[in-house]
Amino acid sequence: MARNDQELKAAKNAYKEAVATGNRREEARWANVMGDLLRRRGEYVEALRWLRIDYDVSVKHLPEKHLLPTCQSLGEVYLRLESFEDALVYQ
Repeated sequence: MARNDQELKAAKNAYKEAVATGNRREEARWANVMGDLLRRRGEYVEALRWLRIDYDVSVKHLPEKHLLPTCQSLGEVYLRLESFEDALVYQ
């Protein structure tokens, strides 16, 4: 578990750096990494928060092709939360 905590800390620091420098692509990418790490830990609600950050940044600032992995991740987390209608929206 300590390794996973280190990964979370590193990803969060990278996310903060991307926000500070205004690098939207990296901001979205690191928010997605945070969401994925939390999903793998079973922390679905917190994962959802980070994946929504990824989605919002991607919709506002990135080309549409960047939405596919974000939507797949959101759909998977909603499915695990048994929120089937929301899962279908993103899948």
